[in-house]
Amino acid sequence: MRKVPVGVLAQFDAEGRLLPVSVTWENGRIYNIDRVLGMRVSRVNRDNHRYDVVIHTQQTCLYRAGDHWYMEAK
Repeated sequence: MRKVPVGVLAQFDAEGRLLPVSVTWENGRIYNIDRVLGMRVSRVNRDNHRYDVVIHTQQTCLYRAGDHWYMEAK
C-alpha cells in the first residue's frame, strides 16, 4: 500500500467535529463521501486521525495527519 495525498472538502458539524464531505484523488477526480462511520484519534500522536467512510458503497479509510490528508492505494 502507498499513501496518496488527497484534497478534502470538510465541514464542522453542530458539535464542532470536523467531518470530510468529499475527496479529490491525485488524478483530479472528486468522490463524494456518502457517510462517515466513525473517527479515531491515534494513541501515539493526537494530531493523527482515521476516518472510516463510505464512498460509492465501498467502506474505506481516510487519514488526517495534522493539516494533511491521505488515503491508501492498493
